[in-house]
Order: sequence, then structure tokens, then C-alpha cells
Amino acid sequence: MQTTRTEYNVENFGSVLMNATTCQKCGYKHTDILSLEEREPILVKTRINSLADLDIKVIKSGTATITIPEFGATITPGPFSEGFITNVEGVLERVEDALTFMLSSADGKRLEKGEKMRKQMQMSRESKPHFTLIIKDPFGNSGLVSADSSKIEKRKLTKRELERVKFGQYVLDSSGVSK
Repeated sequence: MQTTRTEYNVENFGSVLMNATTCQKCGYKHTDILSLEEREPILVKTRINSLADLDIKVIKSGTATITIPEFGATITPGPFSEGFITNVEGVLERVEDALTFMLSSADGKRLEKGEKMRKQMQMSRESKPHFTLIIKDPFGNSGLVSADSSKIEKRKLTKRELERVKFGQYVLDSSGVSK
């Protein structure tokens, strides 16, 4: 098994460390992104209204939750959740791939709903994007980067949001206040 750590300076975000672990023998692979700067629990979002917006950079750590409300899509972190750096289009591709896998064993209304969601995503990638991408990260290791900074809304997660987001309990101290 081989582990590499590479430091990147992401414009308008700061220094990050990308950890990548791979095994040549079995094909195992795991990556994660960590900010090298201390950050607060964060919510960042952007409204995608043009094909150019699909190029907005997405930095997602292994502790982040990504939501696209218009599609009913949520990527939640698990014990082996990976971090990545991509763009909005890349996030859509990841969601579509997961959806395609899930639909392979779906039927009835679930299949119908999933196919509708997949068509919406494909249309958004090809011609008419109109959706919101939201990232909630209790450790602040995620972000969105755009040449037009007015496209990105950013704020600290509220205590209530932090309690509800996966891994948020690790950011609250014993009095329930975020660190």
C-alpha cells in the first residue's frame, strides 16, 4: 500500500493537503482533502444558472455533505468518505454514476423517480442548468471557488445546523458551542 501527501495552494481558498492511498495489488484507493489553515464549521453554496457555472471549483473533504435540493440529491460522509477537488460538473457526474448504480436494482416508483432525476441532471450538464449546490462541512475543510466571488455565499454553520450535520458533534465542545 502506498500513501502520498501533496500540498496544493488553491486560489481563493488557501493551502490544502491531499492524501491519497492506493494498493497496486488489490486496487484499493482512498483520497481526502484537509485544509492546512484553521477553519470554522462552514456552509457554502452557489446557484448554478449557466453552463459556465459548471466550472466552479468544488473542494470537498471527507467530512462534508453536499446537497442539490432541486434534484433531491445528497452526498453524506461515511466512515470511508473521500475528499476530492473537481468542478460542479464533476459533482453531477459523481451523483449520476451513483444514481445509475442504484437504479440497476430499482423498480416501480423508485425507478421512475430516479430516471427523472437523472434526466434533470443530464439536461443541466448539457444545456439548461438551474440548481443550487450546497456544502456543509463541520470542520471547514471544504469550499467553492469561482472567478466571480459574488457567485459564492459563505457563512458559519449555526449551532442547530452543526448538530444535524454528520460529524458535527465532534466540533461542539461540552457546552454545545462550536469551537
